Amino acid sequence: MNGSTPRYSVPDLRPSERALLHLLRLKGALSKAELARLSNMSAQGVSIIVERLLDLGLVRKGNKKRGRVGQPSTPIELNPNGAVAVGIFVGNDTAQLVAVDFAGGIILERYVNCEDPLGDAASLQIIDAVAAIADSLDDGLWGRRIGIGISARDALLHSLGCTFRQRQSHREAEAETGKRLASRLKEHFDLPVHCVNDIKAACLAQIASDSEKDAMTKLYFNIGETLGSGLILEGHLIGTEDELSSELHSLPVFGLQGAKVEDFASFGALRRAMKASGFDFYDQIACGFADTRPIFENWKKEAVSALAQAIRAACATVPVERVLVASRLGRDDATGFVKELRFAVETDTCADIRAPEITDCGIGTNARAWGTAIIPFFKAFGPSERNITGRKSVRRSAVA
Repeated sequence: MNGSTPRYSVPDLRPSERALLHLLRLKGALSKAELARLSNMSAQGVSIIVERLLDLGLVRKGNKKRGRVGQPSTPIELNPNGAVAVGIFVGNDTAQLVAVDFAGGIILERYVNCEDPLGDAASLQIIDAVAAIADSLDDGLWGRRIGIGISARDALLHSLGCTFRQRQSHREAEAETGKRLASRLKEHFDLPVHCVNDIKAACLAQIASDSEKDAMTKLYFNIGETLGSGLILEGHLIGTEDELSSELHSLPVFGLQGAKVEDFASFGALRRAMKASGFDFYDQIACGFADTRPIFENWKKEAVSALAQAIRAACATVPVERVLVASRLGRDDATGFVKELRFAVETDTCADIRAPEITDCGIGTNARAWGTAIIPFFKAFGPSERNITGRKSVRRSAVA
């Protein structure tokens, strides 16, 4: 059984070795010359480091690329079989699990239905699902397991025991129960367990999946039961794991005292409106709001207006180049939502402020689980004295 396979011992890497691995994760395959240029290291130093990383099985040589002049270059890339990690996104009633290889590819995916994510039954179901993943993987790959990541929304994250001390109130007692998930995973699989805010996990997935590997400043919105927002500043996340890098979802809505952006631009608002009319939100989203189109269109109008205010506020403070909107909406509804949001921002934004490009987020529904699985790689192999984001910690007040 794979669960009994001895655990991989993470090598003690030098800061320079970690820096090159980080570059390859953010930029993709690079030649030794490109690594030297981007890292400000000497060509000889890079060559020595690459040889050691090759010996450790963390990188591999790609296919040679021929240029117009000179010898063909051999790109260096992360070795998918270099390590494996498991990411777990815990929702209100479902947990999504993914196994991710060292290059960021999803190998396996599992779902667990759990009515009470903080209960003992849910913890045991998730442990069984991780064990099933272990049994499905090749012994050699599972033998290079390096950690498990857990992500959840803020209210649930702290109740899962990621930060813990003795508590006595009812709400705090739930945290003690929830801690069993993290502690049981750590004990059962003899692995480090890392926790992260779900929106930051999704932002990290966006960075890892970006085919352009650019350094653009992007604003990320996740429309779920609540609205989540994150800021990707010049190609990097900011802040610590359990903090949001953006509070734009809590921005007051102009002209409505006490109202916030998330009060309108969230599925919680739409669900409540449908419930008041006798419809089930989940049934309607499955059928494309066939029976509740007027309710949906009214919600969309208010959600677009609220989000447009948040985007304009962000652009007046930070030069946001792209806005990414993720949701469970079907393709046509998601496209229509983004189109109306783009129009609202472009028509109402001051001429002195450049309107950003606004697109539907194309990384799918597994973004939060995928981003969570990447956390152990950053922890084990990321740059020294930095957090999971790839930048030194920045106080939220400096960027809010």
